[in-house]
Amino acid sequence: MDHDNELGEMIPHTITRYRNHSLKEEQTHVAAEVPLTFEVNDREIATLMCTPSHLKAFACGFLFTSGFIKAADDILGMDLDRKKWRMEIRVRDLMDPDLLGKRVYTSGCGKGVMYTSMMELSGRHPIESSVRIPGEDIIRTMGWLQKCSTLHNTTGGVHSAAVSVNGALPGFHIDDIGRHNAVDKIIGTLLMEGTDCSNIVLATTGRISSEILHKARRLDIPILASRGAPTHQSVLLAEEMGITIAGFVRRTNFAVFTHARRILAR
Repeated sequence: MDHDNELGEMIPHTITRYRNHSLKEEQTHVAAEVPLTFEVNDREIATLMCTPSHLKAFACGFLFTSGFIKAADDILGMDLDRKKWRMEIRVRDLMDPDLLGKRVYTSGCGKGVMYTSMMELSGRHPIESSVRIPGEDIIRTMGWLQKCSTLHNTTGGVHSAAVSVNGALPGFHIDDIGRHNAVDKIIGTLLMEGTDCSNIVLATTGRISSEILHKARRLDIPILASRGAPTHQSVLLAEEMGITIAGFVRRTNFAVFTHARRILAR
């Protein structure tokens, strides 16, 4: 994994605390946020607000989930200009953005973008995965994810994402101010490491909306889990795509909205 975070994921800041009818200055930290521009084969593709870490994984994941590349090795090189927050990327064959369809700006923090034709293509064929995960493993994974992020625990300003393989605790997590950015960074990492995604659970602290679902579908991820809720559109799409959605994951229970056959009671 790349931890491209020279700026730092959080910035010190002095605040004034109101408590018990008094005011007092104290030190805290806020989550860092930068506008990162992706320039691919000398063509500007998008500028996204993000946390300045795992930026190579972010570029790979974004280009893949947006349909610009088909695999990590389609990327020939990446250079980051930290003064301008510009990532210059070279790929084998750049898909013309005009051919990918209309841009759809995604919901939530960190404002992302997807392309309508890629959204349509991602759902054409249902996932055929025989993986089955004990419900307790979903709960353990989400509990781990909620405790592992120093950035979230310190600033409260980011979302976290991780992957569990065959129900095991995740080996890493990634934070970002945007929940879809965190997912792109996870997907980029999986692509660059050549991970088999047929038996993984993608866990996220943010709600599961349709754009998150489309991103997971691009990599044939069979199970999505979140402490938050899915949207009605993501539930409808997950039924068609063959993806299992587990929402409202708590210490003792969660709700399976689609394809419950993949969740084992014991």
